This record gives sequence, C-alpha cells and structure tokens, in this order.
Amino acid sequence: MMNLINFLAQAQQAGNDGDTFCADLAPILKIVGYVVLGIKVVVPILLIIMGMLDLAKAVAEKDESKIKEAQNRLIKRAIAAVLVFLVATLVGIIMKLVGGEQYKGCMNCINRPYACNAQLE
Repeated sequence: MMNLINFLAQAQQAGNDGDTFCADLAPILKIVGYVVLGIKVVVPILLIIMGMLDLAKAVAEKDESKIKEAQNRLIKRAIAAVLVFLVATLVGIIMKLVGGEQYKGCMNCINRPYACNAQLE
C-alpha cells in the first residue's frame, strides 16, 4: 500500500499527464476493474440463486407459512441484487463526472479491464 502511495506522490510531483499516469497504473486498474466486474455480476446472481433455493426448500416442505416467508426473502434478495448492481454503476458514473478529461483512460481501464492495455496505447 505504501508503494502505491509513494508512486502517486511521485507521479504528482513529476507532473505526469493523465495518459502516462493511467499507463503506469494499468496493472492496478485492471485488478480494480475485475473486482468491480465481479461485484456487478457475481453478487446479484448469487443473491438470486440463494433466494430461489430457499423458495424451493419451502415449496418442498409444503408449508404455506414457510412459502410466504421464503417469497419475502426472495423479493428482498432480488431488491438487494438490483441495488448492488446499481451502486457499482452509479459509482462509475460519478467517477466519470468528477474525474477530468485526462483520466478517461483510467476509467475505461476500470470499466473494461479485459481490454485495458489496448485502450491506453
């Protein structure tokens, strides 16, 4: 972590423009991009699958109160899945608005980590 902070401080002192800065940080931005992509895709899918499994168990038991309870949990998990996806998307949009023109390459690298090197060249 200290290496990243030292790198950022040196880059700021050297007066690097956004293109060099993003190219230097490309490996870190790729990792961040994959984490964001995982959060946007995997977490909502897991929440919905867990809710469906709860509902299937309740239906198999044929208890009306458990079915209603499982339906409520499924609805809450579906709403949570949508919120997780939207929060990650909203953070990306806010970063695009706040970041200057020189950091568009950095944001593109986070939004599409599989094509990061091609975007920085």
